[in-house]
Amino acid sequence: MDTKQTFSNSFKDYSYWIDTETSETSFCTDLPRKADLVIIGSGYTGLNVAIETARAGVDTIIIDKVAIGGGCSSKNGGQVSNVIKPSLKKLSYKFGIEKAKSLKKESVKSVEWLKSFLISENIHCDFNQSGLFHAAHTKSYYEEMSKECDNLYHEDGVEAFSVPIEDMQKEIGSDVYFGGVVYPQHASLNPVKYLNGLVKIAIKAGVKFVSHCEMINIKDDSKNYAVKTSKGIINTKNVVVATNGYTSQSSPWLNKRNIPIGSYVISTEELSEDLVKDLFPSKRHITDSRRMVYYYRASPDYRRVVFGGRVSSSESDVKASGPMLYKEMCRIFPQLQGVEISHSWMGFVSYTFDKLPHIGKHDGIYYSMGYCGSGIALSSYLGMKLGRKVIGRSGGSTAFESIPFPTKPFYNGNPWFLSSLVSFYKF
Repeated sequence: MDTKQTFSNSFKDYSYWIDTETSETSFCTDLPRKADLVIIGSGYTGLNVAIETARAGVDTIIIDKVAIGGGCSSKNGGQVSNVIKPSLKKLSYKFGIEKAKSLKKESVKSVEWLKSFLISENIHCDFNQSGLFHAAHTKSYYEEMSKECDNLYHEDGVEAFSVPIEDMQKEIGSDVYFGGVVYPQHASLNPVKYLNGLVKIAIKAGVKFVSHCEMINIKDDSKNYAVKTSKGIINTKNVVVATNGYTSQSSPWLNKRNIPIGSYVISTEELSEDLVKDLFPSKRHITDSRRMVYYYRASPDYRRVVFGGRVSSSESDVKASGPMLYKEMCRIFPQLQGVEISHSWMGFVSYTFDKLPHIGKHDGIYYSMGYCGSGIALSSYLGMKLGRKVIGRSGGSTAFESIPFPTKPFYNGNPWFLSSLVSFYKF
């Protein structure tokens, strides 16, 4: 593929969302010597923890290896999901029916909590609860999905209804699928506008930020923690690790449980609003039933298509992944053939071996991570829960805190097996 014809002349190799929001916030570059709480990671999890603790009077500081919000919180597609991946049947087999129902119920609750939070905090981030259309890539998948959606509400509390192939044009301007299922409780937003809204609230609450400050290790002297960073040592009473897909050897126990997976996204150049509305007539965001899922949506102003997914068996440069995503986008939407890419970017999401998020405390260190590609609502909701847990406030308990956090023998945070899995699931 001729990449010169794929990329626009003004092509940018960073998240499209960054260009939709101007942030005038400046952050401290000096590391204080002490704080009541040090949070490592400035994404949705860390920010929601910090808002809870700072409002309770806890001297809270957030440090990040890169720019504030520079991880996947500014690099995702903006889809807000209320579904955890394991089925009720599989969860019931592992944990019992009551625990399984509690886990499913909380995942549904996370989106409603986020919606309420955005309203109460007056965060304007183009939140739109128009739902998700999950498209079937084969006829057999449609039949299976249609049968399952009848039980979703009764078993999981998830609203869903099937859309046969003859009605599919109401959902998507494409004929490559065989029908699908609509999940009306799902939503979308502008991830950077949401991120910046959280940052502003945190600053107002008294949270301090230090960017480009890498955590090297944490030492416990039984009374306090000494957090060694690239900018020096800070002493603190409590530590929260909120690094999710960017967890490293600096947090060895968590690193052995984190499977970092690169998710790649492109945005088209500006298009006519009529064209974009023809592609997304129901204004829902879309995924499909293939194991290697593609996810796509209209930008909030209906002038661009934002298209993401996994395109290669190994991690790739965004200039290489962009044309591959473009090819898939045009396969689904031939109407976009010849349209150019304005932005191409990627971010790491955190998967876990049991496909569940985890929150808790290990060796005195608090953590929440492993949202498995459904992180906007769950990371925010569980960040809030973790913040309340740190300060001992009621409302901090969650079904996700009491489940084992598994790893595998000899796994050290490097997903060497990912390449073969991606190659297998592409077919």
